[in-house]
Amino acid sequence: MPVERASTIVFDDLDAFEKRAERVYDGFSYGLYGTPTSRLLEDHIAQLEGAARALVVPSGMAAMTLATMAVCRSGDRILMPETLYGPARDMITRFLGPLGIAAQAYDPRLDAGIAELLDDRTRLVWVESPGSGTFEVQDVPAIVAAAHAVGALVAADNTWASHLLFKPLAHGVDIAMQALSKHAGGHGDLLMGSLAVRDEALFRRLKDTARFLGYGVSPEDCALCERGLMTMPVRMRHAAASAAKIVSWLSQRPEVARILHPAMPDHPGHAVWKRDFSGAAAVFSVVLRAELAPFQAEILRRMRLFKLGASWGGVHSLVAVNDPRKGRTSLDWLPSGPVWRLSIGLEALDDLITDLEQALVAPAAASATAGRKAAE
Repeated sequence: MPVERASTIVFDDLDAFEKRAERVYDGFSYGLYGTPTSRLLEDHIAQLEGAARALVVPSGMAAMTLATMAVCRSGDRILMPETLYGPARDMITRFLGPLGIAAQAYDPRLDAGIAELLDDRTRLVWVESPGSGTFEVQDVPAIVAAAHAVGALVAADNTWASHLLFKPLAHGVDIAMQALSKHAGGHGDLLMGSLAVRDEALFRRLKDTARFLGYGVSPEDCALCERGLMTMPVRMRHAAASAAKIVSWLSQRPEVARILHPAMPDHPGHAVWKRDFSGAAAVFSVVLRAELAPFQAEILRRMRLFKLGASWGGVHSLVAVNDPRKGRTSLDWLPSGPVWRLSIGLEALDDLITDLEQALVAPAAASATAGRKAAE
């Protein structure tokens, strides 16, 4: 991909200059609204998503804000799963709320039952499957059918699966969103998001809203993302294979109360995942035994390969610690205990397992000793 930098676009004559606004959707009018580099990346993302058009913006969060603001106006309602990306939920309630756009969080397990929450003011339904942190799998086609019945659009945060494992547009979703910072970027050094649609009129609404918000992307970042797309299938396959073996190993560990991964046969959403997805990403959560909560900081300090950080999909393995119970009303099924989200990278599998084992063993032994003394 050639990296073409431009803020100013030079025009051949006065007529072309005065008609530059006509070039916003397909040509070039000003660097903020697109360059040959960003347009090439958008074309490739559209092909991968099975879309007519795609748009890249500065981050995944920017993509979610853009999609929501392009669709909704004062007086409209939004439905969002309780699992939706936390900052996006804050944006919808704290930023759009005062602008007159109402929002309601729903249990991600509702599926077709979401119809009871829909009304003629509902303009947008967000889905995220699997859900952040707790990995509930949603029946997206059922939700789409219910939403479309009342004239609402459906937007999907498809960052976990990416276009390689799940294609939202093929399942009736109207707007497919990804944080390209994750799997596509792949190296933890890129911030970018994308939106893909099949409808040209909807694309133009998104593009116009992006212009009004002043969203633009760096051509260098576009080139990095394009490079990431080339290696993305290999990286994801390797990481997923390692993750499957780590999940199997963790499932036998006494320190683990539960593993949250849709590819596990005992996962409540496994059947829907198997029906709609073509594979699993290397991102899942682990619930540690409640007795290990006091030792959580020590366990994390002992880790050498796993780094503490809030992201996923990169070459380095990460652990993110967050209590999903905060602000949730539908987690009565989740065992008590610390919840860790693991993103498996490209390090040697044996080294990753060794790192987990040495970090867990000593604190777990201390917990068992403390338990015995308390019993005495």
